[in-house]
Amino acid sequence: MVPLGRRRFLKHAGVGAAGVFGLTRTVRGAVDDTAFDPERHAFGFKNWSSSDVAYPEHQHASVDPKAVEKRIRREWSGVFSDLFGLALSNTPGSLVSLLASQLSVDVNQLAASNGHCYGMTFAAQRYFEVPGDLPDGVETASDVSDPEIPLGSDEGPIGDLIDHYQVTQLLDVHAWLGRRRMLRPRHIDYEAELAALVAVIDEFGTAGITLVDSETRASHQVLVYGYDETPTGVELTLYDPNYPAQKYLNQTRRLTIDVGKTTPVSGSSEYDAFVFNRWDRAIRSDADTTKPTQNGVRETFDHLLSRVFRVAVDSDAVSLAVVDPGGNPVGRNNAAFMDREQSDVWATRYCYDAPAGTYRLALVGATETAYDLRVQVAGLGTESLDTVVWKALSSGEVHEYEITVPESDTPSVARVGETPTAFSRLDPTSVAIGLAGGAALTYLARSR
Repeated sequence: MVPLGRRRFLKHAGVGAAGVFGLTRTVRGAVDDTAFDPERHAFGFKNWSSSDVAYPEHQHASVDPKAVEKRIRREWSGVFSDLFGLALSNTPGSLVSLLASQLSVDVNQLAASNGHCYGMTFAAQRYFEVPGDLPDGVETASDVSDPEIPLGSDEGPIGDLIDHYQVTQLLDVHAWLGRRRMLRPRHIDYEAELAALVAVIDEFGTAGITLVDSETRASHQVLVYGYDETPTGVELTLYDPNYPAQKYLNQTRRLTIDVGKTTPVSGSSEYDAFVFNRWDRAIRSDADTTKPTQNGVRETFDHLLSRVFRVAVDSDAVSLAVVDPGGNPVGRNNAAFMDREQSDVWATRYCYDAPAGTYRLALVGATETAYDLRVQVAGLGTESLDTVVWKALSSGEVHEYEITVPESDTPSVARVGETPTAFSRLDPTSVAIGLAGGAALTYLARSR
């Protein structure tokens, strides 16, 4: 077990933690001016998305794949070989292109539009630790009522700093890598995650964690500033940026964790798992120096990039689903306010450390439409594929493809039957209504 710091309570925790992730009344004791207090150190405004009309002046610049690829080559090169066992300059260009394609979609659809929870938690953490960075005349972050308030007379608004942190979660290699585990939450060692989290809170007073829905992979960032042992588990106190500072007046937000469960977060209607990124700070406590390796054994992360699989479609009138060679759905990171219109890709599915074999893909039309289907396979130990299929389909029509990914040969894409296939037992109206509900995945399940 990873050392826990001064409280060392995990050795006593092992069975069912119960609790409520929500608002509970709390009687505060004596004020500790050195401790994080969301009533003072949270922002005076709540988290917002691009669809929110609260801050219409706040705009995001779109990011294209070529700009992302340049940034990867410029900023990841120094540590790439330490992390993945191969110099970035020797990495297949097809792999870098695939990473850039997907990261640009995530930046535009998620980081730059869905909300600002990651940016807000780390900006609040920064101002708590270095209050001198706050704008002149502002004592605490709670005094900042609008993200468009300028940082200084010759600087942009605070929202720009929040945006910087928000995009960093995807474009900084350590921030990106530290959250890859959320793609497979059932394989996370939650005891080690929580032990490392507690050690960092002991050392610095706060630590950010990513809450995850293990089924949909929707996520949300919060800032943990305290923890307590309970008779049945662990209780964390946190700043949730979905609520402004004034909401924390005499109130505390909590969640409970039972590391013995495959879905350890209880009491939340939205999230059941979490990830703690050990690289969120430049300086770590002694208990938190171990890299988050696969099964605690590997010293590099080349397994993640040994083979990467990605598909993308540009039309909003189709339902897309993919299953891997084992019959498991291939997903993507998503969120409640994801804005798909912020990129030329509407739907995408991808996986790292992708197994060899045959992937099955289905597209179901909601209305008559044309689509571009892009299929990419690349990696450190595989042949590459990057091809686009252009087709048209009508309402209720199904196009099925098989994507063959051999262990040591060139991948290929083949249409399964050129004769139009109807989505049986669903009329076109039902398909359109159920599009977001996964018509294509239903088709694949039925056709196995």
